[in-house]
Amino acid sequence: LMFNELNKSHVPFTVDSSNLPFVSLSDLIKENGHRTLKVDALYSFIPKSGRSKGKEQPVMVAEGHNIYLPQHLLQMVKDICSNDEYRTAINNGKCGFKTREYEDTKNGAGTCYSGNFVDI
Repeated sequence: LMFNELNKSHVPFTVDSSNLPFVSLSDLIKENGHRTLKVDALYSFIPKSGRSKGKEQPVMVAEGHNIYLPQHLLQMVKDICSNDEYRTAINNGKCGFKTREYEDTKNGAGTCYSGNFVDI
């Protein structure tokens, strides 16, 4: 039966991020420099106010913060969140996020901050 798929266990993230402060990735990098952050959880949500109101935002939990990730990582965050194997690896401390910066010449936004998910 195709409904058997619905009964598979779902691996939740083990970190509670509900009381952690929010910070932008660029602020975190400007404060601490580039490095590989240990990813504790990932999620996306739609803010009810602010600059990104109504637009789904990807978020990474690391360093005791909810860190806003760039919009271009939204689909990757959703893909990771929908995969039990990836969530288990994150819960086991095996996922990192190596920060980087780049110049946005296409949109003229100057220096932008992003990163890549890596094994740690």
